[in-house]
Amino acid sequence: MNTALTIAGGTVATTVLVLSARTWWKGNREIKSLMPYAGGIITGSSWTLCVGGLLGAVAVQATEMTNKVGEKAVGVATGAHGPTTLAHGSMATLTYGGACMVLIGTIVGGIVLKASGKADKKRMLGGVLVGVTLCATAGFASLMQWVPDLYNTGGAWLTNALNGGWSL
Repeated sequence: MNTALTIAGGTVATTVLVLSARTWWKGNREIKSLMPYAGGIITGSSWTLCVGGLLGAVAVQATEMTNKVGEKAVGVATGAHGPTTLAHGSMATLTYGGACMVLIGTIVGGIVLKASGKADKKRMLGGVLVGVTLCATAGFASLMQWVPDLYNTGGAWLTNALNGGWSL
């Protein structure tokens, strides 16, 4: 992704992350209740790998929107101004097969989102926002380095399977 996250935008994304973690902590603390949020984070982080196209544009626009909301919120709440960008991060690049797997994952995620209840929809969309925005930073991008590897491996396996080689 070719846009940077500001500290104010990072504050907004981190707030969404903390509020989601707090909701889980105050609830029943079941791992299955984290799945919509974690799936959203993985989906959002995968969109940052798409340097062009619709998914890449959504990732850039979400990051820029989060920056603007954060700068406004920090300015109104504290009176401080002057956005400071965070260290820009990037994950590995996608292969063509990996890009196909991102598209498949996005379609499946959209179907799951449509079938989900109101609370899970909020969790999924919050996860997507956090994944898209925080992956613009060096620290979170390095933490999520396994995501492009997962998609690229899945794309290679799918290509191999469709070519008649069904081994893992």
